[in-house]
Amino acid sequence: MAYAYYLYDTPGPGRTPLGLTAVPISHVPPKEDPPDRVYRERLLPLLLSLRDLHPGHIPILLLLACTYYALGEFQTSLSISHHILSLNAGYVEAMSNIGTTMKALGHTDKAYEWWWKALQLRPTYWDALDNILGMTFTLAHDTPDHARRLAHYRQALVVCQYVQRHVLSTTGQLAAPLQPSEIPRLQRAIFTSGTICATLGPTDFERAFIDYARAIELVIRPQTPLNEGEKYTLRDLLLAACAAGHIMCANASQPGPHNDIAGILQGELSARPGDPAADFLHAVHTSSEQLHRALLRAGGGVLPTPLLLPEQASRLPALLFARSDGVLPAICTRGPTGEYRPAPGAGARTRQQTDAMTSTVLLTLAKRFQDGALGGVVLPNTGTGADADSSGGGDGGLRVSTSVVVLLYYLALAWQPAPSTYNNLGIILSGVADSRAGAGAGGEPMVDGAGLARMYYAAGLQLDPKHPHLLTNLGSLLKDQGHTEQAIKLYMKAVEQKPDFDIALANLGNAVKDAGRPWDAVAFYRRAARASPALPEAVCGLANALGSVCDWRARGAVPGEAVGVDAAGRAVLLATSGQAQAGWIVDMAAVTGRQLELGYVGGVGMLAMRTALGECLRALAAAQGRALTAGEVARWTARFRRLASEDFGNGEERVRRRVNEAGFLLRFIDWVQPRMQRRWYVRAYGKTVAVEKAAAMSDADDSSLRGLFLRPTLPKTLQPPPVPSVLPFHTFTYPLSPRVTRLIPHRSALRISYTAFVQPWLPKHVYRPPRPPVNGKINIGYVSNDVNNHPLSHLMQSVFGMHDRARFGVFLYTTSAWDGTAYRPRIAGTVEHCVDVSAWSLGAIVDHIVQHEIHILINLGGYTKGARNDIFAARPCPVQMQLMGYAGTLGAGWCDYLICDPIACPRETSGAERWRRMRAAAEVAHEEGAESPSEVPLDMGADMDPEEDSDEWLYTEKFIYMPHTFMVTDHKQSFRGDENLSPEQRAQVPAETLWLDEERRRADARKQVFPDLPQDVIIFANFNQLYKIDPGIFSVWLRILRRVPRSVLWLLRFPGAGEEHLLRSARMWAGDEVAARIRFTDVAKKDWHVFRARVADLFLDTAECNAHTIAADVLWTGTPILTWPKHTYKMCSRVAASMVNATGFGELMTVHSADEYEERAVDLALGVSYVPHHDPTGAVLPRGQGELVRLRRNLYLNRDRMPLFDTLRWTRNLEKGLQEAWRRWVEGTQYETSDEWEACEGEEKASGCIWIRDDDRGDITRID
Repeated sequence: MAYAYYLYDTPGPGRTPLGLTAVPISHVPPKEDPPDRVYRERLLPLLLSLRDLHPGHIPILLLLACTYYALGEFQTSLSISHHILSLNAGYVEAMSNIGTTMKALGHTDKAYEWWWKALQLRPTYWDALDNILGMTFTLAHDTPDHARRLAHYRQALVVCQYVQRHVLSTTGQLAAPLQPSEIPRLQRAIFTSGTICATLGPTDFERAFIDYARAIELVIRPQTPLNEGEKYTLRDLLLAACAAGHIMCANASQPGPHNDIAGILQGELSARPGDPAADFLHAVHTSSEQLHRALLRAGGGVLPTPLLLPEQASRLPALLFARSDGVLPAICTRGPTGEYRPAPGAGARTRQQTDAMTSTVLLTLAKRFQDGALGGVVLPNTGTGADADSSGGGDGGLRVSTSVVVLLYYLALAWQPAPSTYNNLGIILSGVADSRAGAGAGGEPMVDGAGLARMYYAAGLQLDPKHPHLLTNLGSLLKDQGHTEQAIKLYMKAVEQKPDFDIALANLGNAVKDAGRPWDAVAFYRRAARASPALPEAVCGLANALGSVCDWRARGAVPGEAVGVDAAGRAVLLATSGQAQAGWIVDMAAVTGRQLELGYVGGVGMLAMRTALGECLRALAAAQGRALTAGEVARWTARFRRLASEDFGNGEERVRRRVNEAGFLLRFIDWVQPRMQRRWYVRAYGKTVAVEKAAAMSDADDSSLRGLFLRPTLPKTLQPPPVPSVLPFHTFTYPLSPRVTRLIPHRSALRISYTAFVQPWLPKHVYRPPRPPVNGKINIGYVSNDVNNHPLSHLMQSVFGMHDRARFGVFLYTTSAWDGTAYRPRIAGTVEHCVDVSAWSLGAIVDHIVQHEIHILINLGGYTKGARNDIFAARPCPVQMQLMGYAGTLGAGWCDYLICDPIACPRETSGAERWRRMRAAAEVAHEEGAESPSEVPLDMGADMDPEEDSDEWLYTEKFIYMPHTFMVTDHKQSFRGDENLSPEQRAQVPAETLWLDEERRRADARKQVFPDLPQDVIIFANFNQLYKIDPGIFSVWLRILRRVPRSVLWLLRFPGAGEEHLLRSARMWAGDEVAARIRFTDVAKKDWHVFRARVADLFLDTAECNAHTIAADVLWTGTPILTWPKHTYKMCSRVAASMVNATGFGELMTVHSADEYEERAVDLALGVSYVPHHDPTGAVLPRGQGELVRLRRNLYLNRDRMPLFDTLRWTRNLEKGLQEAWRRWVEGTQYETSDEWEACEGEEKASGCIWIRDDDRGDITRID
C-alpha cells in the first residue's frame, strides 16, 4: 500500500484526480520502521523477486549490491558487484562500489585500485574521484609520518591531474561538452589539484596558481565550441573587475583611471557596463595589453584599487557577464543571436554550486596573497611581454599586490556573499590609504579604506549579527577612531559568542585598559593567554596591565634584574645579574623578540630593489647637487645588492644578519628628503641663513625644481611593516636591552613612514622648503595633542609667549579638541598663531605647515597617546625635532634632533656619535693595514642602522644639549599661591623670614595630611603613577623603612587598584610592621597636589622611569629628591637627575647604585632632628636640623634663582639651539659625509650635538 500510495502521488499536486478520497479518513499511518528493517523486510525481498524475474538486469543488481552493503553484508555485496562486471566488464559503477566495500573491509589499497580503475575508464566519473580524494586525504591527515603524508597527497595529485588531462585540452579548454551539473565538480577537481600543489611547498606555487587560474577560466568561458576571442583568462577577469570598479566609482570632475579606461574601451561600452548588448569581458580581453599598461600607469606599477561600496561589489557579475545576466558562461548555452541562456539542467542548485566553487577558488587565492609572503611576485601566465616597470611601460603580468587581493575578494563576495568574506575584505581595506568621493552626486564626504572597511563589516553583520570576527574587527576599527566604549561593547558581544576567542579577548583587554581601567583588563588578558599562550597581544597586554597595578605575582625576572617574584608573590633575590626567573615579564621579552624578528622575514624582491636602486641613486645625486662619484655609486649599489642577495632567501638567514629590506627603503626616503629639500633651498636662495627682504615665492616654486626633487617611490607591493605589541612608551618601565629598546620605537616609526608615503595626496616631489627667514625671524611650529589640562601644558604654558617675537614666529598646532579648562585659552592668548587642527585631515595640516613656511617643526608628543607623528613623517619641514613630551628616542628618520642635556642623554648613546667613534677607529685600522669588514653596513652616512646588533647606542637623533636641563617648568609663574609673593617681592624679604614662614606652612600642611603622625616621623614619598614602581626599587624602599623605624612611605592611589598589591608584597617581603607604615592617599587636584608636596621629608624616586612633572612639583616646594639614573641609555631613567642638576644641588640628590640609594636615604633620614621654636604668640614650632633640612632650605630659598624654574632663561637658551640647527641645515653641515660637512671646520665636525651655552651665570646662594 505504501508503494501504491507513492505511485498514486507521483504526478504531483494538481495532477492527481480531483474530488476523490484516496486514503480512508480513519487511516492511521504506520510508524516508520528503522532503515535496517525497511531494507531487510521490504526492499530486499522486492529486489530478489525482481532479480529472479530479470537475472541479467544490471540496475536491479546494482541496487541489490548497495542494499546488502547497507545491511553490512559486504561479501554478498562484493559477489553481486563482481557478477555485474562479468555481465559488463566496463561497468564503472560496480567498480566504484567494490572500492567502497573494500574500504569498509579495511582494504584501502584495493579500494584505491578499484576506484582508480573506474576513473581510468570514465575520467568524468565524479563519485569515484570524490571517493579517492576523500580516502587519501583522510589517510594523510591521520598519519604522523611526514613522508607518508606527502606520499598520500602526491597520490591524490596524480588522480586530479589525470582527470584534467582527459577532460581538458593543454590550453585548459573543455575537450568535450559537459552537463552543467558537472562543471562545479570538474572545477573542484582542478581546485583540489592546486591546493595539493600549494600544500607540497612554496616551490610548487606556479603549478598551484595555474590550477587555480584554470578553475576560474573554466567557468568564465563558454563551453565548446569556443571562439578565439572567448578564451578569457583570470587576468582578463581581474582587469575587467578593476576597470568596471573604477567606472562605477568614477567622479566625472576628478581625474582618475576611469579616464584612461574610457579611452581604451569603446566609449559607449565603458559608459554603460551591464547593458545586455555589451560584452564587457570580451572588450577587456580584446584590449587586454593596452588596458593593462594604462592601469599600471595609474597604479604606479600595480593595478589601482577601486574603492567599491558593498552594493557596488555585488553588481560585478551582472556588469562583467551582462549577456548571461550575471550567470557564469560555462553553465549557459549560446542562443541564436549570441546571447547566453542558462543551459537545460542548470537549475538554481547547479548555479549555486558553481558560484560557490568559483568564490572558494577566488577566496583561496586572496588569502594566499594576503599574507604578504608573495608580495611583488609576478603571477604566472598573466603577461605577454617584458617585465612591467613602475610606469606601466611593459606588459609583464600581474604582480601580487593589495589591489589584486581586494579585487579577488570583491569577486568572491559577488558570487557568494558570506560573513567571513566580508570580514576578510574589511581587514585588507582598513589598511588601504586611498580615498574617493562618496556614492552618488550629492557631494557626499570622501570614503577611505577605513570607512569602506566599516561598511563591509556592517554588511557582514547583517548576514550574521553574532559573527565574532566581524564584531571584533569592527570594534578594533572603532577603537582606532577613538570610539573606545563602542569598541568595548562589540568586543563583549564577540566573546559572548565565542568565549575563548583569543584576539577578541586581548582586544577587549586593550580597550578596557585604554579606558583607564587596567585592573579590569587583567581578567580578559588572562583568558586570552589561556586560549592562546603565545598570542603576543595577550602576553604583552597582561604584562602591562599587571605592572600598572603592581601585581607582581609570577612576574619572574629577566637577566640583569636583582629581584624576581615567584607565583606566590614572594621576592626572589637573584644571585647573579645574568640569572633569569621564569614569569610573565620573561614571556613578554621573549614574545617581543620574536615579533621583532618577523620584520626580517618579508622581502621586497630583487626586481623591486633594482628599480629602487635607480630611483635612490637619482635622489642622492639631486640631494648632493652633483653627479655621484664612482665610489659613492659603488657603496650604495653594494648596500642594495646586500639587500637583494639571493642568500637571504632563507628567512633564518635574514634574521641572523639583521636585514630589513622594507625598513631600509623607508629609512632611505626619510633620510634623503630633508637633504633634497636643502638642495632645493640652495638652488633657489643659496646658502642664505637669513635675508633682509622676503624672497619671491616663485624662486622656489618653479616646476623644473619640483621635477628635479622627486621623492623615491615605494614598491606598490610593499606591505605595512609589522610592529611589536609592546608600545614604545612601555619600554620606559620594561627591563629590555638597549637594542630592543631602540628597535621598538624604530619599527613604529617605519610603520608611520609607510602610512605617510602611501597617502594618495602626497606629492611626487619633496615638499618645497620655506623661504629664508626675513631679518632672521625663524618660523617654528609646535605640534601637540596636550594643549589642555595636561602635564605638558602645566610645564610649558608660558614658553610659547616668551619667545622673542623679533626673532621667532610661533605657530602652535593643537591636534586634540579643547577640554573646556582654562589652559587652552590662556596659552592661545600668548601665541601669535594657535591653530586648532583637531578636526583637520593629515593632508590639510601638512599643507598649512608648508604654506605658512615653518622652518622648524617641534614634536611635543612623541609616542604618547594621541600624538600626531604622521605629520612629521610627511616631512613638511626641513628641520624637525622632539621636545619634552616623550623621554626617549623616536627611532625615526623624520626626527632630526632630540632636545635634551648631557645628563639625560649621554653623548655616547647617540648613533651619530657612535659613527664618529667607528670612523676614527676604522681610519686607525686602515693606517695599520687591517682589512675592511667584508659585509657592507646598512648605515646611511652617520645615520646608523637601528637594526644592527649593537647595545652601545640608542638614539637615532642628534642632540641639542640644553645647558642645565631639557625640562622646562612653569611653577615660577603658575604656582606662587603658597607665599602670594611675586619674584620681585620675594627678593626683598629676608631669607630667615621666608624660611620660618615656610616651616609654619609645612607644619600646618603635615597636620592636614597626616594628623596622627608625630613631628619626628620621617615621611618618605613617591607620587608617581604606580606603573613606574618595580620590584627592585620597592624592595629598596622596604629596606629603608626597616632601617628607619620612625618613618612612613607615602604613596598615591594612582590607581587605587594597586594599593592592595603593594601592601601584600610589603607584608610578604618585609613583615606586617613595615607594611603598616605605608600610607596611601588619593590623587589631589593640581594646586593642592603641589602645595602638599612640601609635607614629604624626602621624595624617593623610581629608577626605571623617574618622576618628570612631579619632580618639578616636588622641588618647587623645597622637598629634596633622591634619584638614581639607573640606565645610561634610557632618558626616562635620567630625567630627575637632569632636573636636580638644574637646581644647583644635584650632587646631593643623585646616587649611582641601589646600595648607595639605600645608604643615602637612611643617612639623610637619621640625621634629622627638631628643636622647639617659641613664637611671640606663644605657639611652639618644631624646627628641623640636619643635612636633609639644610638641603630643603637651600632648595626652597633659591627656587626663584635656580635654572630649573627660570622659564624665560630656558626659552632663550632653546632659541639659541633652534638658530644653530637652522644654520647647520642651510649650510649643509648638519649632514655628515656631505661635501659641506667634509669641508667644514666647525664644532659640527667633531660632534653632531649642538651645545648651547648659557650666558646667565645665575646667583644661587648656598646656605649652610
